[in-house]
Amino acid sequence: MNTKIHALLFLLACLLASHNAPADGIEISSATSELAGEAYQLDASIQFNFDSEVRDALEHGVSINIDVIIRIKRERNWLWDPKVKEEVLNFKLEQHPLSNRYLVTELGSDSRKQFSTLEEALNYLGTIDDRLLISKTALAEDENYIGMIKAKVNTETLPAVIRPVASASKKWQLDSPWFKWSIVKE
Repeated sequence: MNTKIHALLFLLACLLASHNAPADGIEISSATSELAGEAYQLDASIQFNFDSEVRDALEHGVSINIDVIIRIKRERNWLWDPKVKEEVLNFKLEQHPLSNRYLVTELGSDSRKQFSTLEEALNYLGTIDDRLLISKTALAEDENYIGMIKAKVNTETLPAVIRPVASASKKWQLDSPWFKWSIVKE
């Protein structure tokens, strides 16, 4: 009897360990800013590597919200670096059930794009080109600034029945580390 309980507990531990295996994740591979006219613009590249569990959820009608957080901080030698600006770009990724196409919507705007494959949709989400970052006049000439960017899957916006699974599974905890770059004033 005692052996059966140990075997059952071992099996349960194995199942939980395999269920919580780390997901492929999100990685910021580059980010730069450049002065264009009177404002700095951001170019960034993000790789979204979704696990099969997340892909299956998408294929079964679950929409996934992705947040891209952009910060600008003034560098200081002591205490903390104060935030000059923070912007959160909210995207919704979903698969349309009738057309079998993937839709990417930038929430808070009217921007909506369709893609025939998930890879095309993820490439679109991961490419930020010439996005307005900050006005030139908002940065003091005698100060140094750093830009920071990260991306994450917002599990709080998932359907209520999936949220407990997503919060317990590392496959859904997709959150890139901060990527930093120096903002070169011109």
